[in-house]
Amino acid sequence: MKASLGLVVALMLAACATTPEAVPPEAVPPEVARPEPAIVKPVEPASPVLPLWPKVTHGTLPNGLHYYVLPATKPEKRAFLWLAVNAGSMVEDDDQRGLAHFAEHMAFNGTAKYPKAEIVSSLEKMGMRFGADLNAYTNYDETVYQLEVPTDVPANVSTGLDILHEWASHVAFDSAEVEKERGVVLEELRLHKGVMERVFDKHLAVELGDTRYAKRKTIGLASTLEKAPRDVLFRFYQDWYRPDLMAVIVVGDVEPAALEKQISAMFSDLKSPSSPRPRPVGGVPKPEGTRVSIEADPELTFTSVRVSNLVPHRDEATLADFRLALTDGLYLAMLNERLAIASRAANAPFTQAAASASGLTREIDSFSRFAVVKGGQVEGALEALLAEAARVEKLGFTQPELTRALANVTRSYVQSDLEASTADSTTWARELTRVFFEHEFMIGQAEEKRLALEVLPKITLDEINSTASRFGGADNRVILISGPEAKALPTRQKVLDAVKAAESRAVEAWKEKEGAATLMAEPPKPGLVVKERVNAAVGTTEWLLSNGVKVIVKPTDFAADSVSIRGLSPGGLAMATDAEFNNARFTNELVGVGGVGDIDSEALFKLLAGKHLSASTSIDGTTESVSGSSSVSDLELLFQLLHLKLTRPRRDDEMIALARSNTIERLTEAERSPQFQFTKQFQDALTGGNVRARLPSPADVQKVDLDKVFAFFKDRFGDASDFTFVIVGSTSAADLKPLVEKYLASLPAKGRKERERDAGLRFAKGVVKKKVALEKEAKSQVTLIFHGDEPWSKDKERDAFILAEVLNIRLREQLRENLSGVYHVGATGNLTRSPRQVRTFSVSFTCAPERVDALVAATFKEMADVAKNGVAAEYLDKVKAEFLRARETELRTNGFWLGQLTWAAFYGDDPAIVLDPNNVARRITSDNVKAAAKRYLDSKQYFEAVLMPEKRQ
Repeated sequence: MKASLGLVVALMLAACATTPEAVPPEAVPPEVARPEPAIVKPVEPASPVLPLWPKVTHGTLPNGLHYYVLPATKPEKRAFLWLAVNAGSMVEDDDQRGLAHFAEHMAFNGTAKYPKAEIVSSLEKMGMRFGADLNAYTNYDETVYQLEVPTDVPANVSTGLDILHEWASHVAFDSAEVEKERGVVLEELRLHKGVMERVFDKHLAVELGDTRYAKRKTIGLASTLEKAPRDVLFRFYQDWYRPDLMAVIVVGDVEPAALEKQISAMFSDLKSPSSPRPRPVGGVPKPEGTRVSIEADPELTFTSVRVSNLVPHRDEATLADFRLALTDGLYLAMLNERLAIASRAANAPFTQAAASASGLTREIDSFSRFAVVKGGQVEGALEALLAEAARVEKLGFTQPELTRALANVTRSYVQSDLEASTADSTTWARELTRVFFEHEFMIGQAEEKRLALEVLPKITLDEINSTASRFGGADNRVILISGPEAKALPTRQKVLDAVKAAESRAVEAWKEKEGAATLMAEPPKPGLVVKERVNAAVGTTEWLLSNGVKVIVKPTDFAADSVSIRGLSPGGLAMATDAEFNNARFTNELVGVGGVGDIDSEALFKLLAGKHLSASTSIDGTTESVSGSSSVSDLELLFQLLHLKLTRPRRDDEMIALARSNTIERLTEAERSPQFQFTKQFQDALTGGNVRARLPSPADVQKVDLDKVFAFFKDRFGDASDFTFVIVGSTSAADLKPLVEKYLASLPAKGRKERERDAGLRFAKGVVKKKVALEKEAKSQVTLIFHGDEPWSKDKERDAFILAEVLNIRLREQLRENLSGVYHVGATGNLTRSPRQVRTFSVSFTCAPERVDALVAATFKEMADVAKNGVAAEYLDKVKAEFLRARETELRTNGFWLGQLTWAAFYGDDPAIVLDPNNVARRITSDNVKAAAKRYLDSKQYFEAVLMPEKRQ
């Protein structure tokens, strides 16, 4: 699956939908009456368009509608049915700003055949979840509707296609539904409000300059969303939802020939208007010199610098385009390696820096260099960013850098091809949208790998070194600077002076540090598997090793060329006394930064070039763990890295000092955030100020004793006796056994057997309410947490899950669809099994401040109704169908089994219990839900936290 060569900046806006009524079309403003772009762009004969992957069935109906059908097997018994509409917020008229997205919402509020919320209800009855399996998004350039349906019932695919057909031509736009959904769209707009959006909006106006995009932000204007008449909304739909601007995309467990006939029969009746509006051009900012935007906001938690060059979007259709993209990728990989090394220097003016090339919009490509500024050194960070690029332009990259980049890029194409047979269907569906919208090539993984391996060795250093010049210089450059304090930010003139200084600075040749030859010079003395047991029910082999470590292996074919490992042991931060806790809590942040063994972090990066693996350790509340994943060919290297991370983390005092100072700066800046302060006060009130629940402060970091940090890490990982490792993926017990004996059976062990320890964390008793007035925007955040002691049982755990699923539907219907008061509401239920057995059930949402009390009251009313009257069969059937469908796909994923086997071993459960979904399904009854609501939603024992706008004078 090809990564997008031009990543479109899209607001992923979850949607929600109604029979067209005739509305006189508006005259097209002369400034947007531009020629319609052709579906297929002309190309030079010397560089022909790469042919579409033969596995894709593609055609165009006489009315102009395109269709793409691709058979795929992941997930099994599923098909993704998408409707791609070549219209987004950029095509809106001046009185429609935000209505492209509003129209997308209305598609879920009723059509000619599916009145009101019947589309959502129909899909939920199939077992599909709103938001996860039924969704849509709108951005500047496009709108895409996304359905996932089970294919084991053929009627489901027909229903899904029928829904796409309704969206394409028969959305109702019922006036009453428009008014209800207006509130939801406004709540989505409210949800996005905050410091990042405030700064983003100001920067965007400068960045996009004189283009149409600059005035067509997808979420739109509150004034338009609040007052736009129904007919103006419908006019957008009537103008732009037409077959010549649409594609039907089907990917999954389907038969292409049958789907092609079905699409043709169902969508051929769509008609285009006799005088279709030309699709306007968004435009590219004029290259009229460097533009600068400097914005301060007291809530910002970091200072940043971005330098971007904006150029017309480059095609991605031909072999020449592919070569250019590969060259860009190599350049960016090497530049990012240098910036990462530079950020680790003690005197670096930034804590992190990176470069990227992507599609800012469909018409605009952006080459950007970004840095998070350290200690207010804005001009220094700007100079350093530009100077590194200048060093490349003047002196070029080195051959070792190119060798590593070639290894990494080559491996990415090889790995993509290896994984193609089990790639998730959504990957293909996304790629097909780009084929339709942007004419991006899609040739299949095998052919793409072949071309990449043919082209990559021919790309020279000279080609790569000239890459930056293709993105232009000062004339199409924009510099965006933001930070919390205006007085700490430079003036525009100082910014331009810093640019000149960077461009005129003398540069030294890049010094390449010598890397390590091998990861593990001498392998450890191996141990043995001393006991073996096969669990045929779940397909696992269980080993007891000579050092006491337990290992569970489950070979799978769920993901090609992928193996995942997780090791877990009881202990964690709970093993630290209150006096030791402050040192222990920073173990994760400080121990892993120095590399492993005798290899520092920079050398480790270089050593692993061209490899496909990752590994990490973590110390959490009551456990310590190690995790990793790799391809089959890199599996031994993964075991070596895991062994070294557990036994020989490298103490690099220079890197640790840098990590420490960066953490202090990050925490200092975080305290500016209303969300941070809200969370801080929330947790203090909920836990009575318990130190283990308190957010860390800069002073906490300053007090850290590194010797004690490393001693705590060694204590937690220095005895592997009570670790259990679970290994899941495309391997076998026979292949794993020698690796397990060499690298896991050799871990140090002293025979220690621990249990989770109760660290004394308790929630406040009774009803506790905490209201904090800190938010600068007119929005509130509400969290309700019901809690109490609760003896654990598997059925009680299931009941908490079922209650949450029921309330997610009920609260969505009431708070969002009926009251138009929220964009999203979420409910979760959980029973903690150890070290203390307690229950927690939470509900959270964001809303208008003036509606907090009414929406909280409505939430309690819904919960009380469930506790008193139970739940109608309609809801139970949906929850059951959704659970069964979810479990159907979960059982075919490595991640699910990694978690299930890990926790089953941790608690001594039978792992085969998950194979029978009826263990949960039979609990989905009205009486059980009613009883769970009475027990878990105790109105005499809960915590209510509300973030409100700050009080204005």
